[in-house]
Amino acid sequence: MYFFRKQIVILFVVVACCTLTISCSGDNRTVQCTKLTEIVTKGNALIDIKNGSYDAATSKNLAKDLNQTAKQIEALRITDATLKEIQGPSVKSFREMGQGLGDIGKALEAANRASTSIEGREQIKTAQADIIRAGQQANRAADNQDALTRKLINYCKSDR
Repeated sequence: MYFFRKQIVILFVVVACCTLTISCSGDNRTVQCTKLTEIVTKGNALIDIKNGSYDAATSKNLAKDLNQTAKQIEALRITDATLKEIQGPSVKSFREMGQGLGDIGKALEAANRASTSIEGREQIKTAQADIIRAGQQANRAADNQDALTRKLINYCKSDR
């Protein structure tokens, strides 16, 4: 009787360890793909939702949201080599988009505050140049992120 109970306890411990090991090994490629894809998709959706809104407040809020997306991507514990190659540049792209949109928001605010004088006109010209420069930066980062997103989708699709 004692031997039988001992065997049951050992069997229970082995099954519990196996179950725990399997359930905690969430770092496989599929799980990593899913997590990274979800965050990237949310970040891309932010841009699509606010596309066409060109006021200072919206630009600054979108910049903040994109920087938050970059932090979320950076916080992922990615072990897959290919996904790591996508993770780093994605963080950079979202940060650059956020920086560009933040600069656009600041330039729009400066243009809105400009007075109707010669100095005000100069402030508006400076703001316009800043908006163009920041917009180009954000567009380059967005193009890079689009390419990274395609690479991510194709890589994760091959996993299935």
